[in-house]
Amino acid sequence: MIITIDGAAGTGKTTVGKFIANKINYKFLDSGKIYRAYTFKMIQKEIFNNEDIIKELNNTEIKYSYINEQEVLELDGQNVSKHLHNNLVDEHVSNISKIPEIRTMMTDIQRKIVSNNFIVVGRDIGTVVLPDADLKIFLKASIEERARRRFNERKDESLEEIENSIRNRDHIDSTRKTAPLKIPDEAKIIDTENKNIDEVSYQIIKLVK
Repeated sequence: MIITIDGAAGTGKTTVGKFIANKINYKFLDSGKIYRAYTFKMIQKEIFNNEDIIKELNNTEIKYSYINEQEVLELDGQNVSKHLHNNLVDEHVSNISKIPEIRTMMTDIQRKIVSNNFIVVGRDIGTVVLPDADLKIFLKASIEERARRRFNERKDESLEEIENSIRNRDHIDSTRKTAPLKIPDEAKIIDTENKNIDEVSYQIIKLVK
């Protein structure tokens, strides 16, 4: 079985997806980390022009694995897993992710990674990357709730700054021309507002069984 979990930033996709994968012994892919890895490379090389960002795809190798319940992402032979969540990557990832050529390449990479018994989380997984998945989930929560979660994880920004960042990310993700964030056909919609990881996860596990 292949399970997709889509939703906006901060809805709990990665936390819930990884929890379920470990519980039912599935493999796990956080598709956003592939985009973040490429964004990290563009920041390191100071490439911010769309044409040059696209050209650099030809010089890039991305490998993803899930070993001992841990994600390992290699970029051009180097493990960059610890460098994917910082303010600079957060600032640039949406604009790089919305480039059609980038999305096409990343979609191809994701499809090659996924096999049977996989949980994949992202923003266009059930709609574009794996539209024929066996079970599609869409998580939602208010901006205020999502901002509080991010603030509790990373207190290097104010709550107001995080809320503004999420609003901006939501706008970019839902209005981009290629693979916008939307609810997949036949998806089960789960509101994660005021729910903990266990509550949301076991609600999904019941659907698997």
